[in-house]
Amino acid sequence: MSRKSAAALALLALCLALPAICSAAGFNQSWFVWQDPSDAFVTRLGKDKDLMTTRRDTSKDPKREAGLVNPQRYAFGLLQAGFPTYLGAPMAFTTDDLKAGKVDVALVGMVVDDNGGECWGSTCMTGARFAANAMRTLRDWMNFPTQGTDNYIGVDYASQLTLADYGNVGVYYNAPERSLEEIHKVLSEVLDAGAVPIGVGGTHIQSYAFITALAQKYGPQNVTLLHIDAHHDAYLADLGRLMHNGNLLRVAVEQGLVRGRDLIQVGLRSHVPDAKTMAWMRQNGIRSHFMAEVLGRILDELKGRKVYITFDMDGLDPSTAPAVGTQDPDGLTATQALQLMRAVGIQNEVVAADFMEYFPLLDDGHQTTGIMLDRLIRALLAGIAARKQGITDPLYLNPERIDHGTA
Repeated sequence: MSRKSAAALALLALCLALPAICSAAGFNQSWFVWQDPSDAFVTRLGKDKDLMTTRRDTSKDPKREAGLVNPQRYAFGLLQAGFPTYLGAPMAFTTDDLKAGKVDVALVGMVVDDNGGECWGSTCMTGARFAANAMRTLRDWMNFPTQGTDNYIGVDYASQLTLADYGNVGVYYNAPERSLEEIHKVLSEVLDAGAVPIGVGGTHIQSYAFITALAQKYGPQNVTLLHIDAHHDAYLADLGRLMHNGNLLRVAVEQGLVRGRDLIQVGLRSHVPDAKTMAWMRQNGIRSHFMAEVLGRILDELKGRKVYITFDMDGLDPSTAPAVGTQDPDGLTATQALQLMRAVGIQNEVVAADFMEYFPLLDDGHQTTGIMLDRLIRALLAGIAARKQGITDPLYLNPERIDHGTA
């Protein structure tokens, strides 16, 4: 760096710390309206900072008793003429609705995207915010709504679980970190009702709000995190931001929200982590399973634990899920991923789950990635329903499904 450049940088740093000196030097710090004059490390918010998350005034709405609202006109639900909801489920708007409806699982739309297309927003691709609503109108869902029997374990999850669509969470433009506060609030509404929240869509930074909401509900370090991803998301670099897609798990560990030994990662590959990050991960006891390891060991490590599943769709092989922000070859196959979701749902008490990083604008005409996401959710629901029925073997297969009638 030249002496001139170094001097300019030094002057800028001095100006940010001591604005009065800058005015004398012809540098006007007030041009940077987002900068707090008293602290260069504080970015000020706009006056309408709460506009995106201010709740609608419901005082003039028709009075109704708390409970689930079915928006469908026709008995069969979604097919052709239906109003799109997740899996054709009825809607809920408050914790009281969830409680009155005795909801087991609430699906929540997550719409944090990539901070306006810039690579260091949350991911390097745009469009994840559309996944929440795209999944409601997935052609496959609309043909096969909440009906369905899992063909491995023979469980009709629709009859065993009460599902609800809890709508989307409001977020801020270009402020993913601020958006986490509202996501935390909405997820807490679901958890307070005794329901399992399943997040659909958006980018992976949102999982930090799941971790904080679960820490508030169960206490810090009382939930095990099963993280399916191509990437470790524990980068030591902040990249100019305290929180981003690549460091959310490192922050969660350092904040004491989850213990390193209670973080189990599956499907890691790509060109990271480096040696320094691997050392940090080992020091904190994080169990990171690269593609060389499979299901058995993971289930052993999860035994007896409350589990939050956070599923980045790029944990799957691109041949199975092409419409993701960061593709990486040699990921989990569809069979491996579905078996894992079903098995964990049976073996463990699943307290929350999310399925992130689906970019519907990148999907093919068959909606291959969307259909895979649908099947992952259904496999998890089937596992939860099987556990509710009393099935305990995580690798259980329904005898009727494997009986060829030749014995």
